[in-house]
Amino acid sequence: MLERWTASGLITADQAQAIRATEKRDGPTSRAAPSIAEVIAYVGAIFALSSVGFIASEVWEDLAVGAQIGLIALVTGLFFIGGWWIRGGGNPVRERLATVLWFISTAGFGWFADLIATDVLDVDNGYALIIGLAMSLYAGLLYNLRRTPLQQIALAGGVGFVCAGLSDILGGDEWFGVLLWLAGAGWIALTREEILTPRRTGFALGAVGVLVGAEAIALNFFDNPDAIGLALGLASAAALLYLSVSLSEMVLLGFGTIGLSVFVIHIIGEYLTDGLGAPAALLVAGLALLLVALIAVRLKDRAKPEAAG
Repeated sequence: MLERWTASGLITADQAQAIRATEKRDGPTSRAAPSIAEVIAYVGAIFALSSVGFIASEVWEDLAVGAQIGLIALVTGLFFIGGWWIRGGGNPVRERLATVLWFISTAGFGWFADLIATDVLDVDNGYALIIGLAMSLYAGLLYNLRRTPLQQIALAGGVGFVCAGLSDILGGDEWFGVLLWLAGAGWIALTREEILTPRRTGFALGAVGVLVGAEAIALNFFDNPDAIGLALGLASAAALLYLSVSLSEMVLLGFGTIGLSVFVIHIIGEYLTDGLGAPAALLVAGLALLLVALIAVRLKDRAKPEAAG
């Protein structure tokens, strides 16, 4: 960064050298103690989770439903309270710790909702919907307080459970792919409008949603491939590549490239293996790679003026 700023004339070489000297002198001293505390906190969290896992494996089945719910509620509450207590102060270590603790508490809240749905309410069909709604509400509240990547991922996990629960109620595995694709597309749209932040995390989660959703439609949970799903996946990958250029987002370019490769391989395996299949497959693959290269060049050229500005 200093070299780029010096080359652009924003700072002089002497100023850049002074900044380097200041950072080398002050940086390690201000970060050493908090880093040790952070490691200790993570180790403590791992010990706590490991003990809960051990208890669950040894005596979980012997515990009454009320005791199971109480134990999960206690652990979840401790992680939430710990994150609430440590948050704030402008210290990045404290901010990361609070984020991790609240992320773990979201998983615990989902487990709590699972016990309520299956053991208390005896829900058989669509119980994942209860889990998803509970996780989405809880994670959404935390995300509103702390707009971090982990909190956004936790919210997306709740939405994934909602999609699974709705597909159970609708009575078909293929519905999961449709709902997940719609959720991913909506996630990208909300991120584009900056309703969901950070943008890079939002675009990545949305891209995963549309690609995995199309894959689920195509394979119907690893059943016979469906041409509609393959076409949707190919179109989704192409849309991600287009958005990567229009929005100058490299993360969309990466997911679009991966999606294009996966679905092109699927199409080749299904429809281009007989007769002229091999030459046609090479043609399709070559055109796909050419498209990716052209888009990458355009994205790079577009990013240069923005960096210079």
